[in-house]
Amino acid sequence: MTKNPILIAAATFDEHAYGPVSRLLEARGYPVIVYKTDRVLGGQDRLVIGVKGGVLSADYEGVSILPEHLSAAWYRKIASFGLPDAGKQLAKQLYMNNEVRALHDTIWPQFYPEGVWLSSPAKLAKADRKLGQLLIAHEIGFEVPDTVVSSDWDAIAEALLPDGRARIIVKMMRGVISEGNTVKALPTTILDKMRVDEIKDATSPFPGLYQPYVEKAREWRVTVVGSEVFPAAIYTDAKAKDDWRKHQNGTGVQFRKGDLPEGIAELCIQYLEAMGLGFGAFDFIERPDGSIVFLECNANGQYGWLEEDLGLPISGAIAAELVRIAQQRG
Repeated sequence: MTKNPILIAAATFDEHAYGPVSRLLEARGYPVIVYKTDRVLGGQDRLVIGVKGGVLSADYEGVSILPEHLSAAWYRKIASFGLPDAGKQLAKQLYMNNEVRALHDTIWPQFYPEGVWLSSPAKLAKADRKLGQLLIAHEIGFEVPDTVVSSDWDAIAEALLPDGRARIIVKMMRGVISEGNTVKALPTTILDKMRVDEIKDATSPFPGLYQPYVEKAREWRVTVVGSEVFPAAIYTDAKAKDDWRKHQNGTGVQFRKGDLPEGIAELCIQYLEAMGLGFGAFDFIERPDGSIVFLECNANGQYGWLEEDLGLPISGAIAAELVRIAQQRG
């Protein structure tokens, strides 16, 4: 019996993530359609969506991608693509990424039911809201850091630097801008009262997100697919304590397999259930006393390096979850 295909909505840039999943699905007898945003934008691939006589059609490369013709779908990195002239026009690159993302946010929820997706576009958009993550995480039972968003440095200092001796961190909702033809990113940055006093008259704290600095014994990156949990402990040297991502390719950051403290894996699964997600990449801090602090959950986070370096079978879990959805849909 011929099986309906599984759709992976992505871009060529992210082939390292969807490629292994696609090959595993094909090995299980499911044809795979990889929708590539960048090729549609560049005119190499043909996408036609229409409404005629009240009837919807959606074809990609001459094949219908309406949900009734699919077994399951994975909404991956739709807006991760490059332009041929990106090196000369980075502002255009960022603008087009945002414009394409906005278009897809309109298209996909219009005719795809929630149940076809590993994680639906609507649920992904909701899950991307950092303050909402903290509220849900607290309801589930995680410890979350006190958090302030403000346009007033004094309000931030009053809430998070009451004795003048503590440290705080600032991070952005997205943290990527272009200046000239250079892309700049703001990693998690540590501030203290002295630094705040130095910059408060020359800068605005908005739109930053501020939290207390949490002392770290180690950190965790926990990738969860359905009910499968793949923890990786992160050990950083003194120079990499601010943000391991900034130092990830150096010797100051090491990833190791490890066993999560009791109860954390179950809370991760409950969090995904509460958010209606099939996948999540969690970031935690483990204090020197062993307690765990929830930082965030990236509902479409990267995981390839953990699979390659630590042998965590995450692609296999994603493929299995998509097959489960396909079988459930009949």
